[in-house]
Amino acid sequence: MDRPPSDGPTSLGFLLDQVIRRRGIAEKSAQQALNRMWADLTEPRIRERSFVRRLRDGVLEIGVRNGPVLEELNGFRRHELLEEIQTRYAEFQVRSLKFIRVR
Repeated sequence: MDRPPSDGPTSLGFLLDQVIRRRGIAEKSAQQALNRMWADLTEPRIRERSFVRRLRDGVLEIGVRNGPVLEELNGFRRHELLEEIQTRYAEFQVRSLKFIRVR
């Protein structure tokens, strides 16, 4: 756990940051933002068959429930989607996309 600065009273900002981290609020909010981004970038046919799994170390992992959609994303849409994410959603700092088949 982070320690408060030792040179005086603990700031309210530091305390709020600790509460947010402990309760997972930041992670939930980030996941919701990633879900909105994916929904905004994809058409219904793809959106209904895929979802954001996580973003870790700049790799955005997308779970895909359909083989043909997985092939489309891997083969034809990867570069287009990555460029769009990096342009429109630079704050996420996505370096690459990873599509994973899920059931």
